[in-house]
Amino acid sequence: MYNMKNYELVLLLNASSQESERKGLISDLENELKDSVIQKDDMGLITLAHDLGEKKGNNKFYFVSLYLKADENNIATIKKFFMYNKVAYRYFLFAMNKSDEMVSFEKVTAELNKIIEGWEEKKMGNKMTFFTKAENVKYITWKGLPMLKKYITRFGNIKPRKYTGNAVSVQKKLRNTIIRAREMWLLEYIK
Repeated sequence: MYNMKNYELVLLLNASSQESERKGLISDLENELKDSVIQKDDMGLITLAHDLGEKKGNNKFYFVSLYLKADENNIATIKKFFMYNKVAYRYFLFAMNKSDEMVSFEKVTAELNKIIEGWEEKKMGNKMTFFTKAENVKYITWKGLPMLKKYITRFGNIKPRKYTGNAVSVQKKLRNTIIRAREMWLLEYIK
């Protein structure tokens, strides 16, 4: 028996595909994985930071996130499932820590937008100290795009610890989360 681990499977589905095709793909995948799927988060149509491929305007995709408890056999099944698939443009499979929880995209975005609206605009300085509080570390997820954008400089660099005031472990987690969001084309590398 293989060792079961937690994973997050993120699917980028073509916007040009029919809704029935997308739902069929997800239900087929859930049937293949059987009891491995713990939670599903359908994020809807999201505009990416830049166009993909040579086609101009190819920057809108449907995102679906699945939280899995899987072993090596399930991972092999996922890779085989997406080998020749026209509905899914790309998929990402991320290993998760036992402490990481699956969060809803809409819920996190709404909470972070509400927090950001409550802030007063600062005229001087660019220090961001939101994640220095222990209760806010739960918002370090690639789905928390409004807050991640605050931790990127105007040139596209990740703000250093000197300006964020984060602990080393929190800063590393934040950096890895921003890199993950960039890999999924949700944040720009360079502005």
